[in-house]
Amino acid sequence: MENKITSNWYLVLIKGIIMILLSMMVFSRPAGALLAFALYIGIALIATGFTILFHGISLKRANSNTNWGWAVFEGLLDIFLGYILLANPLVTAEVLPWMFGFWAVFYGILLIISSFSGDGNGGWTKMLSGILMIIIGNIIMHNPLFAGMSLVIWVGILLMIAGVFNVIISFSLKKA
Repeated sequence: MENKITSNWYLVLIKGIIMILLSMMVFSRPAGALLAFALYIGIALIATGFTILFHGISLKRANSNTNWGWAVFEGLLDIFLGYILLANPLVTAEVLPWMFGFWAVFYGILLIISSFSGDGNGGWTKMLSGILMIIIGNIIMHNPLFAGMSLVIWVGILLMIAGVFNVIISFSLKKA
């Protein structure tokens, strides 16, 4: 059963690589980034959402003791947010700082909760990544003027943190 769970390590790696590549795109094209974010990140959220959703479903099928329901919920939330970004790119540009801040706080909370699972898969990395994401997410949500001016930098940093975290965790899953 544990072999089935760790055999999907590459899905987490793919998610991490997508997030790292997306962060590089954000840093390299700051002009017009708000509108581009709606498209780039909408596509990435849908892709990673399906990846997380399939991972959660495979955890349920493996009858693992992990919280597969949270993975399914996170995947569905990512797909929903990606759809919103793609469906309304101009309106999305106005509320993008709050959406990214909320995503960062929510993802940070999930990482912190997951760090206490005791499964030995990067507990301290999950905790540190979760704390950083909550701090940056709150900065983005509670300072819209600041966030609007520096959204490119903060979102790039968030995506890089989340991407590196997922790559690190994927290799610990591969070893397990």
